[in-house]
Amino acid sequence: MKFDLSQKSTKTGLILLGAGAIGVATGNTDLATVTVNDTGAQVGGMVPAIVGMLIGLWDTFRKEKK
Repeated sequence: MKFDLSQKSTKTGLILLGAGAIGVATGNTDLATVTVNDTGAQVGGMVPAIVGMLIGLWDTFRKEKK
């Protein structure tokens, strides 16, 4: 598998993969957490981290239309 760093989706995918890996590596053991306050909602936990990593993996290796 080969990826092209000149495509925006590849960079986005790598960022999502890195963020998910950091979330898993820091010992986040909750399946899902949601915090709601005046400025909005924050979602965290293992499920969102894994979903983000899967989207990042797909985004990294997909080919953008030219």
